[in-house]
Amino acid sequence: MFLIDNSYYKIKNTKGKGRGVFAEKIIKAKTIIGEYAGEKVEIEKYDLEKDKYGLYLMFLNDEYAIYPDLTKIDIYLINHSCEPNCWIMNHDDHVYFFALRDIKVEEELTISYLLPPKDKICNPCNHICKCGGKKCTGSMHQTQRQFERWQAFQKKLC
Repeated sequence: MFLIDNSYYKIKNTKGKGRGVFAEKIIKAKTIIGEYAGEKVEIEKYDLEKDKYGLYLMFLNDEYAIYPDLTKIDIYLINHSCEPNCWIMNHDDHVYFFALRDIKVEEELTISYLLPPKDKICNPCNHICKCGGKKCTGSMHQTQRQFERWQAFQKKLC
């Protein structure tokens, strides 16, 4: 759910990425954008085919994830970028999105999806990045080194 007033954002169609969230007003760095809300599901029992073409499953930990209510316009519409302007923070079974830096009017709000390194399960892989940024890697997956650094960082916070 968005925790900023709806006058700060607008949902618009994007080129090749479906819908996205765009700033209607300047959003200051460190502003909490919202919380990823939905049904808490056990990853082991979750049908990953359900999420094959839309990346909506938000992992809380190794056991649980959140699946949003796709009938609602909500924070799950924030797209991936290799150069995100927002970040995610897991805390006590909640996932919060916040601004990494000031976000300009008309700029798309983005996060890194932080997908683990590609493996044989993700073959063929549909997680192609379409962010178009200067540092775009062409994939939503992290390298092994990035993944290990992210895991270590998360453990320090918890």
